[in-house]
Amino acid sequence: MRGFIVFITLFLALTSLHCSAGIYKYKDENGNWKFSDKAPNSKQKTSSVETLHYKKAKRKAVPKVVVKADGDKYKLVVENPFYAPIEIKVKSSMFAGGIKHLVIDANSVKTLLSGLREVPEYRYYWVMGDPKARHEKQAYKFPVSSRKLFKITQSFNGRFSHSKRPNKYAVDIGMDIGTYIIAARGGTVIHVTDNFHLGAAKQYFIDKANVVEILHDDGTYATYAHILLGSAMVEPGDKVVAGDKIARSGTTGYSTGPHLHFVIRKNSGFRTVSQSFVYVDNTNRKFRPEAGMNIGGFND
Repeated sequence: MRGFIVFITLFLALTSLHCSAGIYKYKDENGNWKFSDKAPNSKQKTSSVETLHYKKAKRKAVPKVVVKADGDKYKLVVENPFYAPIEIKVKSSMFAGGIKHLVIDANSVKTLLSGLREVPEYRYYWVMGDPKARHEKQAYKFPVSSRKLFKITQSFNGRFSHSKRPNKYAVDIGMDIGTYIIAARGGTVIHVTDNFHLGAAKQYFIDKANVVEILHDDGTYATYAHILLGSAMVEPGDKVVAGDKIARSGTTGYSTGPHLHFVIRKNSGFRTVSQSFVYVDNTNRKFRPEAGMNIGGFND
């Protein structure tokens, strides 16, 4: 079969730094689509060359505590732009006991102090999620849309990178770049990062993975990490159901190769912790994910 290649040049602007990257999309000898940051064999003929241009990445809105004018006085407010609640601690001598500790609802603003004659000194810390959340024990759909088998390369308590609380119960699923990722459980999209294009197993990339995060009805949320630049199919505020396509797999951030990093998290005592879970596969079999397993994806 005649080879077919599409060369995509991706232009990315991050703050004041401008850089570019190439993602190759082509069909192999079996007619299957392939996505790679490496060019295919030079003997393959090219056609339908396409260039995609990416706009400057928007600065992510995060929860913050700010002082605002209130007539001739001031007020201290918390702004939570997330589509998820947060738990926050604000320290100031203006509070009884020196601290204010509360939960702020999703996408809301809360006044902490008003009628202030001077701007107060304060510090604050926050964590995603309501500490009252309780993980419902249910099976999660294996988060891949494909007819192939996919190997679980690292699972719970994995020595390489799954030893600390936020990732203790995380799962890594090896797959080709460009594989469709689906929602393992329904909920509300609360966060999307889709502006990084590189990855490697180096500390520099630890906070540079593209991700989609989805809040569930029980207050937990799932993180789908290392997705391909420009592939996110959802935005914060979107509602999804299990099986909806949300992005394509990549290798952005701290990564040894193309794979999906999947983990369920919650706020527990002002700490982000991961939660144990079971998957259900395309044969409706429930199983605990373990390294070395080969699992079939759901058909398109």
